[in-house]
Amino acid sequence: MFGINSDFGISRAIICGIFLAALPALHGQQSSSAPVEETEATGWRRLSIGGRVNGYPFNVMHNKDVSVTPANTTATWAISTTNNYTKISFGPTLEFRVWGKFAVCGELLYHRLNYTQTSQITDTVVGNTGITETTRATLWDLPVMLRYRGLRESGLLSKIYLAGGGEIRRATHIGTSTVTNLPNGTTTTSNAPTIPSKRDVAGAVVGVGLRLVDDFNIKLSPELRYTRWLGATFDSESTRSGRNQLEVGIALTF
Repeated sequence: MFGINSDFGISRAIICGIFLAALPALHGQQSSSAPVEETEATGWRRLSIGGRVNGYPFNVMHNKDVSVTPANTTATWAISTTNNYTKISFGPTLEFRVWGKFAVCGELLYHRLNYTQTSQITDTVVGNTGITETTRATLWDLPVMLRYRGLRESGLLSKIYLAGGGEIRRATHIGTSTVTNLPNGTTTTSNAPTIPSKRDVAGAVVGVGLRLVDDFNIKLSPELRYTRWLGATFDSESTRSGRNQLEVGIALTF
């Protein structure tokens, strides 16, 4: 009987020892599955990349009709411009959180523009001449802005951000077709591209946006943006690029 009780006591001691030895491992496994507290605000990672689409509710050009009578001539020029433009721009966007609630955002946006400038020259001596110039161009906009997020720690204001910075516009791939109807009834054609007033134009930009984040940290950011250009890409006779630009856009970033 003493031997049986001794064996039972030894077995019980071994089981208790194994259980006690396993406690730290079990505790560690349970802790590893516990959620880890975020060190940054939800949706505001150090680096986010994605794409943006902006729309232009107003004409990007400010054209006007011009009537000119040069001095010491018998001719009168009547010049007018009509234009068409891609109503949206699109391109990649990148955001880098620099400190606290501040982040730097950069984008490269593409859109197209074309216009037709018509000149009717009335000359009482030589006769009438008509000139039709059709120009197409690609515009690249590069805005860089500093964003400030979270006007409050919670609620709707925590999702709003303010932005401000600078922007560069570059005109490329300019193509022009000019048709001239002469007084003698003949027609000439030229494909010499129009030279823009400024191929590169700088501007100041401000904006306000709303940042919405889902459970997978995918961010949807509608934004209203205003740009004041400090120059004009096209600025001759009746053809004028607008100095004020309003954009309504949305970005999807990860």
